[in-house]
Amino acid sequence: MREGWIRLECADCGEQWTADPTALPAPGNRFRCDHCESERPIAAFAKTRRGLDILESFHRQPA
Repeated sequence: MREGWIRLECADCGEQWTADPTALPAPGNRFRCDHCESERPIAAFAKTRRGLDILESFHRQPA
């Protein structure tokens, strides 16, 4: 079992938080900020490229 947390940031309200990538939608899907209700692709909330890479790895289909 893989475990990890990624850092997220809302470009609209500036709120920052961490989230379990297994509880987030796949990178191409939309996500809503709990703080200001802004909606964007989840990739736009990933604070770092590494965070996006982690999110993608959790949603990658096994070979």
